[in-house]
Amino acid sequence: MLFLKIPLLAVLLATDDNEDATAFQEEISFKMIHTSSFYNYSWVKIQNSAWLDDLQTHGWDTNSGRIIFLRPWSKGNLRKEEIKELEVFFHGFSIIMPQVIHGYASQWKFKYPFEIQITMGCELHPGGAIGSFYRFAYQGSELLHTQNNSLFPSPNGGTRAQDVYRLFNQNHANKKIVQKILSDTCPRLLLSILDAGKADLQRQVRFLPSDYKATALNFSCTAGLLHCVRSLLHDLVSGHL
Repeated sequence: MLFLKIPLLAVLLATDDNEDATAFQEEISFKMIHTSSFYNYSWVKIQNSAWLDDLQTHGWDTNSGRIIFLRPWSKGNLRKEEIKELEVFFHGFSIIMPQVIHGYASQWKFKYPFEIQITMGCELHPGGAIGSFYRFAYQGSELLHTQNNSLFPSPNGGTRAQDVYRLFNQNHANKKIVQKILSDTCPRLLLSILDAGKADLQRQVRFLPSDYKATALNFSCTAGLLHCVRSLLHDLVSGHL
C-alpha cells in the first residue's frame, strides 16, 4: 500500500472534491537528491533521485547517465530537450563533483569514509507561491544553503563551510545552471507532475482506510497536522487501524 504524506494527501482529496488545491497549510516539495559516498580515494558510490514529498518519482541509471521515470507521469510537461539537459547536467555533475571533493578533501578536513549530500528543489506554499532551496551537507551537517536565491555558507559550518562556499561561489557556470533549474524547471515540473499524476495518486488514495482519509480532510488546516499524521502512520504500519 502507498502511504502519502498528509499535505499531499489533503491536496489530492481536496482536488478530488473540486476544491482549490492550494487551500492547505503546509508545503508540498519536489526535491532532487545527489548522494556521493566516498569509501576511499578510488571508490565512490553515486546515487541520484527525485521525490514528490516522500514519494520517489525519479531514479538514476549510473551506467547510462539517464533519468529513470518511476511513475507514468514523472516527466510532467517537460520537453525532451529539457529532460536531456537535466541528464547532461546530472551526468556531468556526478563525474566532476567526486573529482572536486577528492581534490579538496584534505584541505576541507573530510575524513574517509564520508558522505556528501546535495539537495535542491522547490516548494509549493499555501496560496500557490513557489520557493526554492539548495543544501550541501557533509556527513549530515549542512555547509551551504540558499537564502533569497543566493548561496551562503551555513552559520554553524565554521571555517569548513566558508572554504567550501568560496570554491562553489566561483563556479559561475554551474551556479547559472542550478539557478535555472531551481527558478524555472523545478516549479514547472512540480506543478505539472501534481496535475499529471493526480488521477493515478487519487486511485491509490481510495484504497487508504476511510478513517485516515477523513483525518486528512478534517485536520488539513490545523497547526498540529504533522504530529497527528505521524501518529496515524504509526498506527497504520503497526496494524492498529
